[in-house]
Amino acid sequence: MAVKRFSIKSPLVLLSIMIPFVFFMNVIIFGACIFGSIDLFVQSFLLTGFYIFATNFLFDMVARIILKKYPRAIDMFKRILYLLPAFYLLNCLVMPALFYLYQHLNIVDCPARSNMVFWTIVYGCCCSTMVTFFNLGVANWKAWKDSVTETEKLRNVYQRSKILGLKGQINPHFLFNCFNTLSGLIQEDEVKAEKFLDEMTKVHRYLLRSDDELLVTLEEEIKFAESYLYLAKERFGGAIRSTFLIDPVMLQKTIPPLSMQVILENIIYTNALSKNDPVAIRITSNDEAGLSVVNSVHKKTVLQNLNIDDGLDNLMNKYKMLKGGKIVIAETANTRTLLLPLFNRKEELI
Repeated sequence: MAVKRFSIKSPLVLLSIMIPFVFFMNVIIFGACIFGSIDLFVQSFLLTGFYIFATNFLFDMVARIILKKYPRAIDMFKRILYLLPAFYLLNCLVMPALFYLYQHLNIVDCPARSNMVFWTIVYGCCCSTMVTFFNLGVANWKAWKDSVTETEKLRNVYQRSKILGLKGQINPHFLFNCFNTLSGLIQEDEVKAEKFLDEMTKVHRYLLRSDDELLVTLEEEIKFAESYLYLAKERFGGAIRSTFLIDPVMLQKTIPPLSMQVILENIIYTNALSKNDPVAIRITSNDEAGLSVVNSVHKKTVLQNLNIDDGLDNLMNKYKMLKGGKIVIAETANTRTLLLPLFNRKEELI
């Protein structure tokens, strides 16, 4: 995760740092002389303050360059390793230049003490160190806070996903249709009935087991999809055709569980199913695109399940929270394609 750059832009915070910094800087440069009159004190304070404010843009530019090169949270020590020496070098240039201006322009009635150049550099370096650690601390705190927020969002999405998954497990229409199909097969073909019961058992066993996992292997998800489509084909006859072309190398990649259930249900319930014009489903894998699910489009005039898109929306939101890429949906008049990114391993989450 990249760490957002934090800079001191709040006027209150900026003043609380700049005022004491400029005050003590003037004391080091001019000594007690600046307290000779209010006008002298204010004049020297404003001049030094303006100079420090102007040179701050150099420090800010260097910080931006280094942060751009090392933006990740794990690069914090690298940022410190480059930021501090760069700031120390800038102090070695900026502070002597300030003395030079005061000594040659004679704009303040107090002489700049040339023997204090070294101590202004030390003072500038100490302040740069404190501000650097303060900035990094606040930036990391903000990153941690954002991470906690993202984790909470992920937890909420995951809980909603479990609820939607549970709906699929106990959907009375799904169970009724499966048992109705099974009853018909028992009377017609006992071998087919036994096969149907076996695939039905696999589907429900997977639904119950995978509900507690954030990621499962593609191999497990494809086996579930094959069993699920087997049940659908037996129910709708020749109204559904499916093809699987999965590269064996891709099978150990991972995917959110029940992704195929969400997609296949969406295809089945949003398309008109007919034996004369079957819905074709083609599931393939690609090392770059991930998992591709292509189906022919046979739009229904009326949707029976008005909430069928909720599952797909939830799956897309889960991918967003898992930061595993974005689900891409491409539609034409005759086909719809869903591209699902795959994770490299089960531990790869956020």
